Amino acid sequence: MALKRAVFCWALGGSAALAEAPLSAIDWLSDSIDAPVVEMPAARDPLAMRPAEVTVLSLDAPLPDAAGLIDGRDLGLDPGLWGQSAAADLARGLADLPGADEAPPSVPRFLRDLLTARLEPPVDAVLDDAFYLARIDRLLTMGHLAPAAALIEAAGAGEPERFRRAFDIALLNGTETEACGIIEATPDLSPTYPTRIFCLARLGQWEVAALTLGNAEALGILSAEEDALLRHFLDPELFEGDPLPAAPRLPTPLLFRLFEAVGERMPTDPLPVAFAVADLDGTQGWKARLHAMERLTAAEARDFEALIEVFFERKPAASGGIWERVAALQAVVPALKRGRAGEVSRSLSAAWIAARQGGYEAAFARWAAPRLKGLDLTGAARHLAFEMALLAGLPEQAAPFVNDSAEDRFLLALARGQGSASPGAGQLHQAVSRGMAALQAGATFEALLADDRAGEALLRALKHLKYGASGNPQSLQNALTLLRKIGLEPLARQIAVELVLMEGAA
Repeated sequence: MALKRAVFCWALGGSAALAEAPLSAIDWLSDSIDAPVVEMPAARDPLAMRPAEVTVLSLDAPLPDAAGLIDGRDLGLDPGLWGQSAAADLARGLADLPGADEAPPSVPRFLRDLLTARLEPPVDAVLDDAFYLARIDRLLTMGHLAPAAALIEAAGAGEPERFRRAFDIALLNGTETEACGIIEATPDLSPTYPTRIFCLARLGQWEVAALTLGNAEALGILSAEEDALLRHFLDPELFEGDPLPAAPRLPTPLLFRLFEAVGERMPTDPLPVAFAVADLDGTQGWKARLHAMERLTAAEARDFEALIEVFFERKPAASGGIWERVAALQAVVPALKRGRAGEVSRSLSAAWIAARQGGYEAAFARWAAPRLKGLDLTGAARHLAFEMALLAGLPEQAAPFVNDSAEDRFLLALARGQGSASPGAGQLHQAVSRGMAALQAGATFEALLADDRAGEALLRALKHLKYGASGNPQSLQNALTLLRKIGLEPLARQIAVELVLMEGAA
């Protein structure tokens, strides 16, 4: 039954949600590994049942949720942030967060660090790894494949749900042959038939793969679509004239690689950002790699230096769209590196527009702002330097470029943590000012803090930042106050600045 269920989901491209799927599941994971089948005991009279045996677990056993790549204290977090929160509640709070494109730039960057931080596990982590899997899945959703892989390795990839994610990361990175070798060398991992056939072929065992496909057909466990795709995969010349099944709207990484292997590679632009990594393997054209790098940089999954490297591979051969953005950055980057104020003054505005169109203006600001220091800029570039320094979290560097407007004075005071400047009459300005001064974060947040559930409160605050910025000033105020109360004053200040800048840009 488990095998049939897995194959059914595979045929749907991973989009079917199972009732028993964990809270952390995302809709494009490959059903590559069969979960162990647990036999349920027959129903009996409850009054006649003996007490259940007590499960004994070693207190020294390693917990997945203890895995981390950075010390949480380096982020200003209490190691006991998760407190008395249950893993399932934290996983649900994480799943409820809006996408990165709906939040101020500092939020997804902080969330990436939070998910990779070493903190004390949730109170029931010894029995429930839902939050650990939710951390991995959120990183995958954001395109952070390397940190996700490192967290899996730190916790051990031998458990089926962990290896399932590690296998998808390998598929997207193009290192699936190595992952297939792990499957072959690990008897405890039971791959589904499509995965088994794919891996046998990747390991050069084509005859065994064909025999396995024949066995699957004889058992009647493959759909017509699966059968056709796998036959094309194993022997493309023999089945060249036969039609391929239609590609799903949202493929799993395994389906993505199978369609690629039969010569029907799907474009990654409509797919989740994690798939963009597959366009960076050197086999794709320059335009595809440009788009992929823009998406990954916008998602904070690649730094701006990596984008520069791809953008400077050659000169744009056309105009409009991506080519205009390439030309704009090719003009400003050398000027910034050489520190030539005149060239920067002439080229910065076009580059800023390009970065905003590509969605990576925050990454551009962090790279460019230190290089703007001390330049005698003119025109629009001068005020852009002010905004970029603030976006980069460098208020003292922004100060020389400030103009005499009330908005600029308010932004600079906000960035410096000073409450002297008038916030103006706008709802957002007022909410930001109150959030940076209030002592109480609202009844809901205060109740969570009193219950030793600061981590849940933090996740809820990150969620409310979106709603606060889009029309609920009280939610925004409470969220900023909560961040300050749990020791994240610099983050709250930077988010407040970004929200005001975003409102002005809109």
